[in-house]
Amino acid sequence: MRRELPVLTFADRLPLVRNEFPQPFGPYELLRRLGRGGMAEVFLALAPSSHGEKRLVALKRMHGALSEDPSAVEMLVQEARLAMRFQHECIAQTFELGCHEGAYYFIMEYVDGVDLGTISSLVESRNTRLDPAPVAYLCARMARGLSHAHELRDENGQFLGIVHRDVSPQNVLIGRHGEVKIIDFGVAKVASRIQQTMAGIIKGKYAYMSPEQASAETVDARSDLFSIGICMYELLSGQPLFRGIGGSSPYAILRAVRDEPIPPIHKVVPGLPHELSRIVHKALERRLSHRYQSAAALANDLEAWLRRHAPRFDALTLQVYVRKMLDEAPAGSVPQNAIATPPLAKMRVDEFLPSQMSVVASSPFDAPTSPVRPPALIQPSEPAPSPGGGRSPSMLFPRSYPGQAGALGPSGHAGVDARTLGPAFADVGLRPSRRRVLQVLWVGVIALLFALGWSTIATLVKIGGL
Repeated sequence: MRRELPVLTFADRLPLVRNEFPQPFGPYELLRRLGRGGMAEVFLALAPSSHGEKRLVALKRMHGALSEDPSAVEMLVQEARLAMRFQHECIAQTFELGCHEGAYYFIMEYVDGVDLGTISSLVESRNTRLDPAPVAYLCARMARGLSHAHELRDENGQFLGIVHRDVSPQNVLIGRHGEVKIIDFGVAKVASRIQQTMAGIIKGKYAYMSPEQASAETVDARSDLFSIGICMYELLSGQPLFRGIGGSSPYAILRAVRDEPIPPIHKVVPGLPHELSRIVHKALERRLSHRYQSAAALANDLEAWLRRHAPRFDALTLQVYVRKMLDEAPAGSVPQNAIATPPLAKMRVDEFLPSQMSVVASSPFDAPTSPVRPPALIQPSEPAPSPGGGRSPSMLFPRSYPGQAGALGPSGHAGVDARTLGPAFADVGLRPSRRRVLQVLWVGVIALLFALGWSTIATLVKIGGL
């Protein structure tokens, strides 16, 4: 029978948070804190790779209230399974969801750069605005990443219906080389589940919701496109669209998102090309039938505008543009950890070695695959093994076969589906435990001895009868 996820008392499980670095966290080494928010804190960390070397990753450790809500944890597990299916250059790779001493955490690709929220705040504080070309390029890349997620299908060809729900500047990273990556898929869904116990968890995010999301209606992929429209409007104008309304009261912001007239951006920004203004306002249409119907369509229009007005703008151009902004920023206005890393390589998906604390993890082989153990059977209070002790975690994973790479089976796990292995494995995931293997071996040995004994007795009886 499937056991329920344990209810944890976070204060009992998580050791006192230390500010000294580096510090250990299971098999990982936390080098420094990159940021802290309502849902989690993020660290730059070292992780062992499948080649035996250390690689840089981002470790996102969730706050305690999440661990105390089993249904929120279950939701986090489901979202992690989806996030590990993404294979796109505009989405930061998620390697692992694990639990260590009562703290749930993500291991993610480390993007050495700055988040778009820092750029947006810098623009607003200096009462300036971004040029149209970098805004169009940034938002086109965001739309391409979202298009990949929105259009993802399962192994039966059915749409998975993935919606980010929290497309905001803070969840868009600009890397050292001008790459644009979206992070935190599904986290807003979990945040909304536990917001009653974590006051203010999504405060400040209301201003990037779509009207249907602000009205607590069912959302689809077009909700994310409205959020991109808000980002475009604010970056082009240098002004908040909904955040400054009603003294930043959440209720006033939500009402503004639903009902407040949106000033034409070409009037707010004199000289802005009308074609780009049309793209922005089509993304900001409150009527779903008039909004862009797909992220790909939005990306196509932005890329077409770039080809006509800034054909040479690319990642290198964005890198130079952002670097110049950061260099000219007033002292103290840009986080010190922006674009500053140790001289170590960053983890790639084919190098990642899942830990034994994994709830859901990527494979150490060529493509993402199954979790170490099904989430319902994970005991977060189990002590983590020492990094060098026991068997190599890579031996705990079945190698993925052709046609299975990156695909989730009907049970929600990647690669082999546990149900195809028979009822004996239905509740234990992709591999039997050591105890079960020993039980099977002992039963086999006893059965063999019994058969040999019975055969010997039958033979002696037969000889005696002769």
